[in-house]
Amino acid sequence: MDHYLTTQRSTIFQHVGVLIYVFDVESRDREMDLQYYTDCLQSLTTYSPEAGVFVLVHKMDLVRGDKEAVFNKKKKELEEAAGEVPITVFGTSIWDESLYKVSINPIQWINTT
Repeated sequence: MDHYLTTQRSTIFQHVGVLIYVFDVESRDREMDLQYYTDCLQSLTTYSPEAGVFVLVHKMDLVRGDKEAVFNKKKKELEEAAGEVPITVFGTSIWDESLYKVSINPIQWINTT
């Protein structure tokens, strides 16, 4: 990831229509994850400011306890890190229909959840 963000930034982020960024809800390196995320958003703002940004908080099935509270906390963290960049955040898992719904039509899913 470092290589792409330092040497190929303009190539990768030019003419982007949609960025789908995936976070592992159980990640052990949250600081690095957030750094890559903010670097990508900054690059997107520079090279493709009109791109839509969808963020998946994945593996929600692994969360023990209050899944909604964990998701809302992560969503707030991601929205704050995004600053002025509008993002849409989804909680997903391969074990239910959530990932499928996002992949079929994210705008429709936004309007029904």
